Amino acid sequence: MTLRVAVDFGTSSTCVVASMNGREPQLVVLDGQPIMPSAVYAAQDGTLFVGQEAERQAAVDPSRFEPTPKRRIDEGELLLGDTVLSVVDVVHAVLRRAVSEARRLAGNAEVTLLVLTHPAEWGAVRTRLLRQAAGQLAHEVALVPEPVAAAVFHAATFAPAEVNQERTVEFSGRPGDTVAVLDVGGGTVDVSVVRRVPSHAQSRFDVLATRGDPGFGGADIDQALLEHVGSLVSKADTEAWDQLVQGRELADRRRRRVLRQDVRGAKETLSRHAYTDVPMPPPFADAHVTREDLERLVRSPLGRAAELAKATIDAAGVRPKQLTAIFLVGGSSRIPMVSRLVHERTGIVPTTLDQPETVVARGALRAVQVLPDRTGVLPGTGSARLAGRTLSRGEARTAVVSRPSAATPLSGTPPRGAGRPPPVPARGPAPGRPSGVPAMSLPSGISAAPQGGPPVAPPPGSAGGASRHRRVMFAAVATVAALVATVVALTLTIATNDDETAVQGRTYAQYSYKFVAPQNWTQTGDNVDDRQVVVKPQEAQTSADDDLVVVQEIVLPYDGGAQRERLARELREQTGASAETYTQFTEHHRYAGRDVIHYREKKAAATVHWYVLAHGTAQVSIGCQEARMPARVRTACEQIVATLEFTN
Repeated sequence: MTLRVAVDFGTSSTCVVASMNGREPQLVVLDGQPIMPSAVYAAQDGTLFVGQEAERQAAVDPSRFEPTPKRRIDEGELLLGDTVLSVVDVVHAVLRRAVSEARRLAGNAEVTLLVLTHPAEWGAVRTRLLRQAAGQLAHEVALVPEPVAAAVFHAATFAPAEVNQERTVEFSGRPGDTVAVLDVGGGTVDVSVVRRVPSHAQSRFDVLATRGDPGFGGADIDQALLEHVGSLVSKADTEAWDQLVQGRELADRRRRRVLRQDVRGAKETLSRHAYTDVPMPPPFADAHVTREDLERLVRSPLGRAAELAKATIDAAGVRPKQLTAIFLVGGSSRIPMVSRLVHERTGIVPTTLDQPETVVARGALRAVQVLPDRTGVLPGTGSARLAGRTLSRGEARTAVVSRPSAATPLSGTPPRGAGRPPPVPARGPAPGRPSGVPAMSLPSGISAAPQGGPPVAPPPGSAGGASRHRRVMFAAVATVAALVATVVALTLTIATNDDETAVQGRTYAQYSYKFVAPQNWTQTGDNVDDRQVVVKPQEAQTSADDDLVVVQEIVLPYDGGAQRERLARELREQTGASAETYTQFTEHHRYAGRDVIHYREKKAAATVHWYVLAHGTAQVSIGCQEARMPARVRTACEQIVATLEFTN
């Protein structure tokens, strides 16, 4: 028997789907429900309780209870009571319980494939932890971004008319179809724009843009409704109410647990009815609540969620009317106000299905049939096999990374294929950049100047017309901006293993590429808009020393790896237009054991050697600027070129 299992490990709840012998995936019932609380409880004897069992045990000792372990994914360890547990072990306990229930349905058969879903913005560190937590649970583990799983499920559900006569939207998952997925889960709100694109023999779903609000979800709605209920009933006995919601006695904790369950049930009822009553323990009378009450309580945060949806669509470079559909997933998306507010902000009536909290899990198994590599890793998320410790996006915000001095030329971009827009006027300093530090600019090579560089030639065959030029420009800008959210923070490792060869240094895994820089070189710049990483020698961080290496990805409108001659021709034309600046253009140049496109950029006080590689639509240009000590730059440059890998 073959058993394939998908687990949507959510912030507050987990959903499981299983497929036996290739049959249609079916939901796995957990504790009598289609979803299971993601909660864990660490007993004194070392037992880890999961789900409803954990919630029941929480009444005994709340300090040993963790209701949302997914929110603690970056912390490494959790203190539950007097027990210290690794986050990986806690997540493993949740996944093990989910998988064991699926195996029970299949006569305890071993799991052939385990598919795990994750937020689209998760990077290498978090996805690696998720893989580690799935250890020993299946023969093979695959990861799929949550919005991709949701899009795949809806593509199967809203099939062509001859297959599904009851479809309500035109979404068959054909290449070019673009959808927005708004996930209002128990602990977070996430929005992604997903497009199906052709990829070799079959098509895949790509996330064009993703944004999230980790500070709001269904649990916050429950809390707001509980406080509203308190405002209705507490006046009868303020002291008794305080005892109910804050009391430490076992009886108080048990009554509070039941009350929270009733409030959560009232929220769900108000999604279908105009009013409901919340049963209250003595001495309080039952509380009468209405949908109007609930909407008044959550109008502001749900309005922010709708605005987030609109902003994400804009970041993807598409207009709402260009979307095939907007899909609502997550349990709290049932609230009618969610659909109404999204409609008001976007002009599109969103679509939701029955049991929206199960959509991601139900689409995950189908997604691995769509994604050829069966990993679900997005362009820019890096490799899940990186050795050492990777900084997550959250960690990157607190990591100590040297800021460049005003004299350090960080900005600039090499000439590129037709997929890039022409230089734009200089912008002011980016938010958070110290005064005096130049804003990182668009094309021109490594230069402190905020703009300039050779003009961009139109694509071959273009008549140079303004309209086509604008279309190319806007398409490229949209692509670059849309992929910003998939950026993965740098990975610092002591050694990276590539097959059997160990390369000593620091691994940087960002955008759609990764590379290993020498150990004594440090990142000084990360221009997200231009998908650019700049590294310098550690001893040059605080000086005006301009020895550095810049690595930048450029998104092409064609497959630069397969159409290398076209890429080389366009680069030759662009560098040739500025012959006084760019020289020694070579289409096939052997460097660091690789066949690269090479040219040299002459500057007043430095020389930059550019090495260009391409894979799919990703062009990566490595600029090695020799100013003060050329030998150390050449050593670093050779290592970076040799170890550069495409991760898309």
